[in-house]
Formats: sequence, C-alpha cells, structure tokens
Amino acid sequence: MRPTFSLFTLSVLIALLSLLGSSAEAKVYSAILVDKATNTLEVVDLQNGEYLPIKKFHATLGKVKGDKEQEGDQKTPEGIYTFKARLTPPSLKKKFGVMAFYVNYPNDFDKIAGRTGFDIMLHATDVPDRLKQDYDSEGCVVVKNEELSEIAPQIKIGLTPILIFQSLTDEYRKPGKDPAIRSFFESWIKSWEQRDLTGYIGHYHSDFSAQGKDREGWKKYKAALNTRYSDISIGPEDVLYYRHPKYWMITFTQNYRSKLKGGGWGHRSRGTKILYVAEEAGEPKIIAESFTQSMW
Repeated sequence: MRPTFSLFTLSVLIALLSLLGSSAEAKVYSAILVDKATNTLEVVDLQNGEYLPIKKFHATLGKVKGDKEQEGDQKTPEGIYTFKARLTPPSLKKKFGVMAFYVNYPNDFDKIAGRTGFDIMLHATDVPDRLKQDYDSEGCVVVKNEELSEIAPQIKIGLTPILIFQSLTDEYRKPGKDPAIRSFFESWIKSWEQRDLTGYIGHYHSDFSAQGKDREGWKKYKAALNTRYSDISIGPEDVLYYRHPKYWMITFTQNYRSKLKGGGWGHRSRGTKILYVAEEAGEPKIIAESFTQSMW
C-alpha cells in the first residue's frame, strides 16, 4: 500500500527543507575586536561582510601604551591575529586565572616588519583588582575569569581572529563590503587558475615573503609548477575579509587541484589559506601568505 501525503504534510516538509537549506547557507563566524582607545573587548559575529555585536567587556592592556615593536616593551600589539593554543590549569600559571589563549604574535606581517616578542595572550587573572586598571599587563589582553569563560566558546583555534586597534572606528566594521578588496581577491584567483604568471605575480608586494622565498623566488617556484600542470583549480570556499589600518587579512578554504600535462592528477589538498594584504603604491598587494592543510 502506497503512503499518502496530505497537502498540509507536503507543505510542512517543504518548509523544513527550506529552513535546512537557509541554515546551511547562513554560516556564522565569530571575531574578537579590541579597542585600545576605550579599553574594550567586543565579541562579534561576521555576517554578510559586517560585524554584528554580541557583547562588550572591559580589557586591561599593556602597561606601556603604543604598538608592540620588540620583546619586553610591555606594549600590546596592534594587528590581526589568530589563536594558536588554549591553556587551562594545571598547565597554566596561577596568575593567568582560569584560562589563556595564545595569539600568533608575531604573525607573518610582523616578522617582515622586524617586530619581536612572544607569549602574547588573551587571558584571565587570579587578581581581580588588576582589572580596575586600564593598563596593567605585560602586553597581553586581560579580562575577568568569568568573562573569558563566556568568550571561550566563540573561539576556534587557528580560525577565529582577534583584531587589536589603536582606535576602532566605524570604517573597519564592514570589511566584506569593500568591492575593491573583493575584486583584488577574485582577480588573484583567476590569474592563478589560468596559470597567468605575469598577472598572478602582479598581485604580490615587493616585500613579499613566504616559505623562505621572496617575491622573485615565489615567481620562479610558481613558474616551475606551471610547466608541469595543464590545469589548476583553487575552488575557494568561505572567503572572509578582515580590515585593519595596517593591512587586510583574507581567509578561505582552499581546494587545490592540479592536473599533469602528461595526464593524471598533480597535487590535491584542502585547507585554510591566510593572505596578508598591504598597500603598495596605492594598490593592495599580498605581502605574506600561509596554508594549513586539513586532515582528510
């Protein structure tokens, strides 16, 4: 006997499928914004290219004002970072409270700029009175124990960014709405996939550095690959744009596929690509990039 469906049942099924489809499309990505001018830490969602605020907290920052330049200067760095590790007691020193997240300072951009230092963290504290002060850390960002416990579920190691501003203004709150940076990214992808070496390397900064190669070394490396491959596909997914006064950071899931000129697959990989894009002669240029392969 065949099952029968009423018009009402069918409409409910269609509605459910529609909801499932829309939820799959509406991915939400969190970020943390730190405004040194107001000593605030803000948790936001990045949706449709702009930040939607979730909650703000008071943040205690480095004892010395200004942008971090070298080890021991007790300044909080300014830039775009990701979290590389999460520590809790007993692996964490008591003074850091219930939890600490290490950030990747110095990042690739900082290293090119010659900045030094280590162990910059977003952490809590076992001395609550420290948080009555605006500047009482050795360069870290500090919040209350209970606040960091509240923030922690929003942080994905290696993916969630923390953007630290000297002063956070409205122009930086809609990073994905900028048509110029989107056009730059799409042009870079197109040149790469078409194996247009001149167009591709034209997207790179004269101070570029990655994998131990400068811009010229990178050009030679890519030229050698182009002689081997007849086809290259990047397949970018989940492209996200983050803007800071110093540079842009673009992250995306890279699905790299190449075919050999003699037939067969060349190289296949999937992972997270991070681009650091700085201005040169009034134009955006890639100054550094990194790739972290996903586990299959």
